[in-house]
Amino acid sequence: MSEIDHIAVVVEDLEIAETWYVSHLKCEVSYRDEKYIRLRANNTNIALIDKKHYPHAHFAILVEKIEDLPTEKGKMVKHRDGTIGVYVKDPFGNYLEYIWYSDKQKKVFLNND
Repeated sequence: MSEIDHIAVVVEDLEIAETWYVSHLKCEVSYRDEKYIRLRANNTNIALIDKKHYPHAHFAILVEKIEDLPTEKGKMVKHRDGTIGVYVKDPFGNYLEYIWYSDKQKKVFLNND
């Protein structure tokens, strides 16, 4: 069974989006940079992504091994934060990202409490 890692929502203003989502979802910021903010909710993560830097909203499925990335199905992207994703478009134009974290990135992005 697949595990959803995050849902990415395109926003026009990260600061306004952070305030709104944190107050409505009672979640916490787990990562922030100038292009996106990652929020930890109880059962998943939400990435608020700046529309000036990211072309589309998506949801991401976590893969355990880099070899599990379906590179034959979509475009591989090496993100600046060290994660690697493969974006696949569904028949309706929606995007799904398969995402892999190195051991170092798991400590940053995954809640392994």
